[in-house]
Amino acid sequence: MSRLVLCVEGDGDVEAAPVLVSRLWLELPPELQAGFVDTNPLRVGGLSHLMGRRAPDWPRFLRAASLRPNCSGVLLLLDADTLEDDGGCVVETARALAEAARAAGGGTLFSVGVVFFRKEFESLLIASYPFLPGRREGVTLPANVEEGPRGAKGWLKRNLDGGYKEAQDQITLTRAMNFDRLRELRIKSFLRLEHAVRELAEAMASVRHIVSPLPPTPEATGN
Repeated sequence: MSRLVLCVEGDGDVEAAPVLVSRLWLELPPELQAGFVDTNPLRVGGLSHLMGRRAPDWPRFLRAASLRPNCSGVLLLLDADTLEDDGGCVVETARALAEAARAAGGGTLFSVGVVFFRKEFESLLIASYPFLPGRREGVTLPANVEEGPRGAKGWLKRNLDGGYKEAQDQITLTRAMNFDRLRELRIKSFLRLEHAVRELAEAMASVRHIVSPLPPTPEATGN
């Protein structure tokens, strides 16, 4: 069976990301579930570990992922908080990383998807707060978790009984994440993740490899 390897940022993500992506994978039509989600992600660090002077590390991580048996896809999941703090564009940066993946065989030997969580992975947990274990009554939720709060981990620590420890609690809360609520709230990073998972599944099922997101088309740019 074809394997989808995850590349993630932090220690908590190593445990939680396979749960999140596997849940989305199981919602796909049966014909797109020919592959499976690898439960042992590569921890690549944040965006600063993959661009700038450390840009060569990204193709190296991809090559390492591709050496796993039957690897047919790689999904990179990163937090966007520091990128947005510096005035960077999530879409342009995701496209740049997807294009850079071609140097390691992305789009030809295996498929690659790049997804940013705005602000953080934990922002999805905040959006699902009414369904989380340890939630408290009377907590005022942020109007838009993709605009704030800055420091989603700290928000959860303050507003969950027992606090929040990423490495310990992220996987449990991810299991409780309510996808229908995220869709109703139109959480863009979740919808992007859902779309990327389907794109990768379709590519893996057809063995026609892709990188995602693609650069904008001339029609989209008006050229």
